[in-house]
Amino acid sequence: MEGSTGWSRAVFNTLLKAVARERPEALVIDSITEILAAGGGLDVLHNILYRTVKPWGVDVFLTAEKEVAAKITYVADNVIELVYEVYPYGAVREVLVKKIRGGRAGYSLPYVIREGKGLTFLALETPAKVRLERLETGTCLDEAVGGLYKGLLHAVVGSVGAGKTWLMLKAAKALRERGRRALYIAVSGAGAAYAEQFGVDVVGVDLNVEELLAAVASADGDAVFIRGLEALTTLYGLAVAYTVLRIQLQTARGGKAIVVSLRDLHNLDTLFDVVVNIEEKNAVDIRGPGGKIGERIRC
Repeated sequence: MEGSTGWSRAVFNTLLKAVARERPEALVIDSITEILAAGGGLDVLHNILYRTVKPWGVDVFLTAEKEVAAKITYVADNVIELVYEVYPYGAVREVLVKKIRGGRAGYSLPYVIREGKGLTFLALETPAKVRLERLETGTCLDEAVGGLYKGLLHAVVGSVGAGKTWLMLKAAKALRERGRRALYIAVSGAGAAYAEQFGVDVVGVDLNVEELLAAVASADGDAVFIRGLEALTTLYGLAVAYTVLRIQLQTARGGKAIVVSLRDLHNLDTLFDVVVNIEEKNAVDIRGPGGKIGERIRC
């Protein structure tokens, strides 16, 4: 056997014989990058997919590096791209759904890789219409905006000492007393000691986006409260806040009520479904799920 073309044909012939013998339900080729880069493999791949393997009802899964994958997208029924971006504040991973035969493509799904769990999606494809479930909190949030809502992203905004942490922990405790599950995530230890005093489940994460996203993915509950995002923004800029909040919005759409405390919205208010500003333990400048601005309410 001479040359790279002969080598790639020999590899695919071996696969073809194995499929004919075993008749599997699926064939996974990981990775085809080297084979195609060797030359002469694209036509062989096309023949296997469309003349031999597919008539037998075998699903074929191929993986390749991005540059090589572009060469085979026209023969693939479905194409997804795994994006792994590393920043000073941690890694961000997303699946880009680029092609779905007979379906809609052009959207992304954030994910994390968890030890012992593998790849875990933080969100499903955003549904056309979000199904909301209202959660009573026993706080002024109930009067101001009806409570919290599974499926929506909430912002509790206010200066230092305004009562943001107190309100979130009070709501988390009330949810727990009502048989609901709530988790408090403390970025860089923000408010962790107070959470323990309230008897609220708390998870501490470092100033790292990947850790934060993994903590949210691990939260098996109705509501997630996040405090300390401001520290990430201070260290690394507004881009990190946008990235985290965009992913949290997608995650909320999967069925969680997610509440983030901030000192300032930083012109990112369009990412939030519900906004409650806190001044001296009063809810002011309230925007509910329907966009209605509420009155000043004592918390």
